[in-house]
Amino acid sequence: MSHPIQTYSLSRGIELSFTDSGAPPNSRDYTTLLVVHGTAFNAYQFHKLHSYAHALNLRTVLLHRRDYVGSTPYTKNVFWERLSAQLAEFVVMLIQNEGIPRLTHSTESHSEGLDLKGRGGVAIMGWSFGCATVLSLFGVVKNPMISDKHYDLLQEPTSCRLRISCPLDNPNYLPWADSTIPPENIPQIFSDWASSYYDHPCYDPQSRCLPYTASMYDLDGRPKTETTSVSSWTEEEIAKGIEGNNARSDISMFMSDMQQPIGVSAHQALFDEESVQHWFPDAKVTYLGVTRTNWSCAWAEMETKRRYYDNAKDSLRQGRNIKFIDIDGGNHFPHWDQAQEKGIHSNSTALRG
Repeated sequence: MSHPIQTYSLSRGIELSFTDSGAPPNSRDYTTLLVVHGTAFNAYQFHKLHSYAHALNLRTVLLHRRDYVGSTPYTKNVFWERLSAQLAEFVVMLIQNEGIPRLTHSTESHSEGLDLKGRGGVAIMGWSFGCATVLSLFGVVKNPMISDKHYDLLQEPTSCRLRISCPLDNPNYLPWADSTIPPENIPQIFSDWASSYYDHPCYDPQSRCLPYTASMYDLDGRPKTETTSVSSWTEEEIAKGIEGNNARSDISMFMSDMQQPIGVSAHQALFDEESVQHWFPDAKVTYLGVTRTNWSCAWAEMETKRRYYDNAKDSLRQGRNIKFIDIDGGNHFPHWDQAQEKGIHSNSTALRG
């Protein structure tokens, strides 16, 4: 079934495009999963999720970020507050235009993260660098560009499901830091690197996850491996799903001068007590990790777990509760390679802050 690209026209002349699986037939309590893609790969890569959404009582909405197909390009006046306000405005329009069911709270503990026992509502899933956009929504005490009316609407039904990718101090390979690569070759090399399957030396077969006690030196930091997800893509799929030229705005975000504000946003969204208590305090966070992803995404999960665990040991520091789920054997593209595999093993750990 084809899902045509739709567009919402936001304030200030901003347009955001998306595809929508539509509501499951005859369901009044479905959950809407809003997916925000990362760098170079647009929302097309998630289109398989549409095919399985209704059977799971889900409605999947795949958002094209700014600078990607059908959405307004960036300008130099874009700031994190404006970016998060635009995401909030899109979610408000989605709820109002599509009549999204309100969230019905389950009796599960808040610390257990997002699950489908609480029907309805909106879950926001950030993939790879798309997490920076999602975190910008939660990483403030109060965003003055989000009206009280919009905040009140979002406060009730919004949950957050995150996969954070924030490369830190780097002894391993990163394509955009390789000065030997001609600019025109970066999209292909980046695609191979991001979609490879890595065997990390620190992998623990007993827990079936990457232990947060390991270091970045315990990870497989090779440029690529023989097996990649995109190697199976047709020319048509590559044309639809990869926008290498439009990744230039994102690449600048990986540079040192931009890592500091992104880090502040992540800290405020997850670990800052004042922000957590006063800005979407009821939002639940589930961190989806994979054991065979590239080293930078693996390190991001390990470091987030480590910081969360350290935070949990201090009774005076109250951050957001996070549920960590590790998909054993998955790389950076489980939504493509294992879209219909219901039996894939996941190791679930809920750490309480």
